[in-house]
Amino acid sequence: MRIDFFVINLDRSPERLADIRADMAAAGIDLIRVAGVDGKAIPEAERDLLDTPRFLRRHGKRPAAGEYGCYLSHLKAIEAVAAGAAEAGVVFEDDVRPRPEMLAVLQALASRDDWDVVRFAHHRRPSRRRLRVLPEGRTLAASFHGPTGSAAAYIVRRTAAQRLAEALKPMSLPFDVAIERGWDTKLRTFDIWDDLVAFSQRSKTSQIEVGGRYGSRKLKPWRRLPTLVFRASELVRRIAYAFAAERAR
Repeated sequence: MRIDFFVINLDRSPERLADIRADMAAAGIDLIRVAGVDGKAIPEAERDLLDTPRFLRRHGKRPAAGEYGCYLSHLKAIEAVAAGAAEAGVVFEDDVRPRPEMLAVLQALASRDDWDVVRFAHHRRPSRRRLRVLPEGRTLAASFHGPTGSAAAYIVRRTAAQRLAEALKPMSLPFDVAIERGWDTKLRTFDIWDDLVAFSQRSKTSQIEVGGRYGSRKLKPWRRLPTLVFRASELVRRIAYAFAAERAR
């Protein structure tokens, strides 16, 4: 299977692009740049893709400008995968570095048609159900709880990419939460453990996701009751989804 590799990068961050290009070139990967969207440059009244009432109910925090830019950036990347000639596309944020075994594991993953979207960078390590053994000690798995964190590296099958982009509209959650909800997108959405990338030093100074301070965006406790109900429902749906996922024979 041919795989194209995309990187999301803001125009104001050429040094980050140079770093990841060098790291990926050393691994034999030629990156296709996707210009990141600077959410802070979009006035709040013009954030047409954002469903603010639903975001507040589901997430319990006011959306940050950086979250909106991040979301639009990833949609651009996924739509680039859909428009490409390769059978699948990998999307990176520009603060990751490949592990030496990454390509071999991705090629082994791509050899079978039992997935649509697979993430391979995370900030949390939940309990999970193993679906398939991959090379280099990796496994394809479905997580029992989450969200598991980062959307800094994932692979999307081209035949699923446009469906994923449409399923993610409008924005009602941060992107790293929205992409892993296979029970909602109706796509086979899993994870590779352990991660196939590491986070570079630049990940400590994210350019896309920076927004207002966390505490200043959080709603009052009584306004977060719908969020608690939503999260409880999500947990049940996630567990059911993991159990329903088919193990490879």
